Amino acid sequence: VYPSGPCVYCFDPTEYYTVGPGDPLYDPAFDRGGLVLLETGTGEIDWSIYQAPDIVRFQPSVDGNDGYVFLTPDVELIVDTFSNEPRVYSNVIVVFDRFTPAGCTPAILVNGAPIAGNRFYMGDLAALTPTAWGNNYSDTSTLLIQWAGCSGIRIWAFADENYNGIKDGGECFTAYSHDASIAVESSSWGNIKAMHRR
Repeated sequence: VYPSGPCVYCFDPTEYYTVGPGDPLYDPAFDRGGLVLLETGTGEIDWSIYQAPDIVRFQPSVDGNDGYVFLTPDVELIVDTFSNEPRVYSNVIVVFDRFTPAGCTPAILVNGAPIAGNRFYMGDLAALTPTAWGNNYSDTSTLLIQWAGCSGIRIWAFADENYNGIKDGGECFTAYSHDASIAVESSSWGNIKAMHRR
């Protein structure tokens, strides 16, 4: 999941690294804020991360929170089925959690309707359309998300193919939404806000 608008991608330095102009692996077509993100070990671009249309910068993760960080509680959220092969993801669930500050309970609307609890059930999503660079497949679904009552939330999704409500599969990408109109709690969020102003 990622926003359709501006975001910073915070990466795990054990999985990714960045290069800038002058490095032999630097490719200006994939420059975001003066840096290109590459996979550790292979030195290759992770196409799935670049699916987000408006990454403005790459930054090492803050407090172990890897993912797309953006500063609005009112967002067009894209759920992307990026896959290395054509496939259908069954019973996709969008999860809202890690509310900031701890213990707060936000009011969450998805496509204008309130959700009960912290999950939105999307149904099945297919990854059948070849990506522009080939060798991968991606189709997307867009959700209009609005939330209030907290200063930040984490949003992620998984395919619950055995319908047990538990994430059994591999890694998935995460989005962190922060309400810029609410004062930040720590220097970490302040640093992220400063990145968006650059």
